[in-house]
Amino acid sequence: MLFDGGVRSGQDVLKALALGAKGCLIGRAFLYGLGAMGQAGVAKAVDMIANELRVSMSLTGVRDVKDITRDILYDYSEDRGRNI
Repeated sequence: MLFDGGVRSGQDVLKALALGAKGCLIGRAFLYGLGAMGQAGVAKAVDMIANELRVSMSLTGVRDVKDITRDILYDYSEDRGRNI
């Protein structure tokens, strides 16, 4: 399954992969980079998303994309009924 729509950052990619996506499409980010700086802008947009993904993976303790699981996501259902 590919995730498409609303992907703006590496954090979005991480969440999509954790929910079971095999990949993410970054059409709008790609187009913003293209419109801003041409080919160099596309490369910059992809680099930014990849770097954000690496940082997010580090913050969740994941070393490899293959190791991303749903366990890294916060489960709000556990907080129902509690005053937080």
